[in-house]
Amino acid sequence: MIGSLRLYITQRCFFYLILLLALGTGRITYAQSEGDVSKQIWIDINPSYFINPHFEIFGDIGVRKEIENNGWWRFVVRPSLRKWLGGRFYFSAGVGNFFTFNDIIDNRWELRPFQGLSFTWPYWKTPINHYLRIEERFDFNTKTWNSKNSVRVRYQLNISYRWAAIQPGRFWQATASGEAFVTVTGEQGQFQEQARATLGLDRSFTYDLHYRFEITWQQERLFFNTNESVSDIYFRFRFTKSWGNRE
Repeated sequence: MIGSLRLYITQRCFFYLILLLALGTGRITYAQSEGDVSKQIWIDINPSYFINPHFEIFGDIGVRKEIENNGWWRFVVRPSLRKWLGGRFYFSAGVGNFFTFNDIIDNRWELRPFQGLSFTWPYWKTPINHYLRIEERFDFNTKTWNSKNSVRVRYQLNISYRWAAIQPGRFWQATASGEAFVTVTGEQGQFQEQARATLGLDRSFTYDLHYRFEITWQQERLFFNTNESVSDIYFRFRFTKSWGNRE
């Protein structure tokens, strides 16, 4: 009976996350007819190094591009660390650097320190992962060097299902996730995200090498009109490679 209950709850979580993505897709379809959807491509390299099994240094190096004539592109560098706290709890921290090159407005540099807590609960055959993160955001206009400063909280719920693990380290994995953003104080900069829903597919070749493709719907407020929200859709390609002592 307990096993059936676990399966039921897991299926319901998958259902609600996929429903969230479907609602986002409906929003995108409507927005396309209104002409206010942003289409983007994100490409990331995600290296990591394990000093020991409980302490990891990792990061993001990436490019993000809005596919429009008068759009923008961003260069991202985000060094980070992750520490095991015991049980299924991990602490993470880092500093994001987001350099945005715009065609219409001045270019911007966002400096974003963050601290986060991730944990798995409940830990069933299909575990449910939670990630709570606090970000301090300093968004600079690179022409005047005036900044918009704020503090933001993010919460992500993530469910993954893995299969075809015939050989050690080789598998396929499907992921559904939903994320909410809340600015608790201050004035936001150019990017003012509100919610995301993502579907992802991973292909792992070894324990330390895998690729991932994601499609994400996102809702955000406009930089120049905070009373209006728009939809984004982006396709993300991620390459992950790790080194060090994982055992």
